[in-house]
Amino acid sequence: MSTATEPVRRPGPVILGAVLLTAGIALLWTAIRASGGDLGLAGPRLAPVLVTAAWVVVAAAYLVIQLRPATEQPEPIRVSTPAGVAACLAGFAVALEYAGFVVSAAVFVVAVARVLGSRHLVRDLVVAVVLPLAVYLCFTRLLDIFLPAGVLPL
Repeated sequence: MSTATEPVRRPGPVILGAVLLTAGIALLWTAIRASGGDLGLAGPRLAPVLVTAAWVVVAAAYLVIQLRPATEQPEPIRVSTPAGVAACLAGFAVALEYAGFVVSAAVFVVAVARVLGSRHLVRDLVVAVVLPLAVYLCFTRLLDIFLPAGVLPL
């Protein structure tokens, strides 16, 4: 008879999931209270509520995944992955002022896709052009929220 050893569950990911979920709920509550009940499309109050609601959903899903039996856990994340995403985000923040939202976000999308392991350059480029352009147009034309145009005359 062979004895199978159970993988050891490390508490770090569960604690991280609980912290992210708690912070997300607190921020969602704050965003809802700050909106004063005005969540119309014509103004800046809806976006924080939507972003923090998405945060809560993702954090809850992450926590559920971490609470599954250890034998069903996905493979561990390499430290270089979140560090690479953080570096891309820092680069996006710096480039935003000079290149504008659309160009900075397009480069960011391709770079993060690569860091996360995508090897479909054409798909990444299509998403990197369509998504930031759509976001820019929705924010500036529909919501009247300023985003830096940068080098593109939009």
